[in-house]
Amino acid sequence: MKKGGMDRNAWLAAGACLLLLVLYPKIVAHYYPPAPAKTSTTQTAPSSAAPLPPVAPSLTSKETLAPGSIHRSGTEQTAFLENSTLRVTFTTWGGGIQEIELVGHAGDPGEKIHLNRGSPDAIFDLRGWTPAGEGLIWTLEKSDPQEVVFTAPAQTGGDVHIRRTFCLTGDYGLALTQEVENRGTLPLALPAYAISAGVGAPIHLRKDEDAYVGTGWFTTDATYTTHKLPEFLSSKFLFLFPSAGKALVSSREDRQVKWVAAKSQFFAMVLTAQDSPAAGAEARKVDLSGESMRDGSGKVPAVETWMKLAGFDLGIGAKNVRKFGLYAGPKEDWRLRNLAQGEDQVMEFGWMGVVSRPLLVVMNTIHKWVGSYGWSIVILTILLKAILWIPQAKANRSMKKMQILAPKLKELQTRLKDDPAKLNTEMMKLYRDYGVNPIGGCLPMLIQMPVFLGFYYMLLSSVELRGQAFLWIHDLSRPDTIGYLPGLGIPINPMPLIMTAAMVWSMHITPQPQGVDNPGAKMMKLMPVIMLVFCYNFSSALSLYWTVQNFLSIGQLMYNLRQPMPKLEKVAKPTDLVKRGRWKGGMWGRR
Repeated sequence: MKKGGMDRNAWLAAGACLLLLVLYPKIVAHYYPPAPAKTSTTQTAPSSAAPLPPVAPSLTSKETLAPGSIHRSGTEQTAFLENSTLRVTFTTWGGGIQEIELVGHAGDPGEKIHLNRGSPDAIFDLRGWTPAGEGLIWTLEKSDPQEVVFTAPAQTGGDVHIRRTFCLTGDYGLALTQEVENRGTLPLALPAYAISAGVGAPIHLRKDEDAYVGTGWFTTDATYTTHKLPEFLSSKFLFLFPSAGKALVSSREDRQVKWVAAKSQFFAMVLTAQDSPAAGAEARKVDLSGESMRDGSGKVPAVETWMKLAGFDLGIGAKNVRKFGLYAGPKEDWRLRNLAQGEDQVMEFGWMGVVSRPLLVVMNTIHKWVGSYGWSIVILTILLKAILWIPQAKANRSMKKMQILAPKLKELQTRLKDDPAKLNTEMMKLYRDYGVNPIGGCLPMLIQMPVFLGFYYMLLSSVELRGQAFLWIHDLSRPDTIGYLPGLGIPINPMPLIMTAAMVWSMHITPQPQGVDNPGAKMMKLMPVIMLVFCYNFSSALSLYWTVQNFLSIGQLMYNLRQPMPKLEKVAKPTDLVKRGRWKGGMWGRR
């Protein structure tokens, strides 16, 4: 077997660890499934000032929010509002938004981006104030370039009328003012109700988009919760642990909701309760009507999201006014950060936001100067490498020292092979005597990994790279597929292959101590394979960044290898060390 290589036991151990890492979540979920979410009905108690007549039952989720449960009848009326970025189609079948066209964004060749197309319900469709299976009967009262107005009677046991006024706000914003008026002769207690936030659906109608389609909501305790489409789909992992998928997900009962979102990878509809938080949120899987998957897999699955609101008292002649805001557009962090309720959480940067956001800002700034996102990534990578140049140079010097120290380490391992504890102590003493850091060569990699993960989370949802070409890459937000292996259908993606070759080359020329058992170095030999699997079907921009980073590291390594070998000399020990914190000598070492 080749010196320094991995023996069979090491390969088996590494494979077992990787397999356990992949299977562990599935095993836990199979044997310890989460408890089903409890559903509750919210009913405002009648005022003691006057007796209230019987009212309709409060919102029953399984009956009133199930997709396709409303029977539509009568003639549909439509209206439109538009500006330079949006064209919004309104409908009387639901008293809300039928679909939204994003004017400045293109889908597949010859197509446009539409949000909520094929949904069983209009955005802002209201449930809970009608018998199950029936919808409110809306009338188009006004339609002009500035606003659209719908009215409808609420079937709540009294003379209650609803008036909705829609208008566009900003580039991708829309506002709704909803007035509920009691025109009867008795006070009423209206039950809980829900309004639709639309569907999160794949834009290109491809299976590989499922992992990015879903819903999310933001609660008053500043917690963002997200659920992706695969959670709702039946699955079987490696023919083990079959799962039927979730029928319903809902927010916690003890938390109020500021906004809910229906989203795809690069676009989102975020419905915000402006006046006060909503009572909750829930979502279900739906199949879009009139659409089919382009890979022939059948209907188009999507996730429909609802915002649930508490009931309220309504005195004689009184009005209840609520305002809602809807953002319907691309996931552009700078736009979402300008909204007031934390809507930028829909970017899902998570704990890596401290890295992802600065990277995104710098990349966009560079793009303003060079006009190409591909070259922006190359320049950004060079800037990052310049920052890490000195740590990398120190790491290369440390690896050279380890190479010189290898014979002494080998001697220790031979002499103390039967006493591991003493061997470890003597090795640490040897490192300390010669001023060698055994993990010094790994530190630059530890610094680079947060940057890599920052790029990863940034590219998951940022729309900037969508449709941007570079060299042979048609779209930096997608794999750089140039063809498929005949008979196998496996995509050929050159950039991850170039990236892997660069990693192997870099490891080949990196100095390694000969004859020393170094398990860490052996495990690092798996990194090119791991990175290839990780990046192969992901955004080509991530592979581009890591490829440029690897070639820059190779250039620096080759430069450092040409420098004279460092001298291995024992480090001089200070003779007057005094423990910090004691009076003798004090903290500055004085006697």
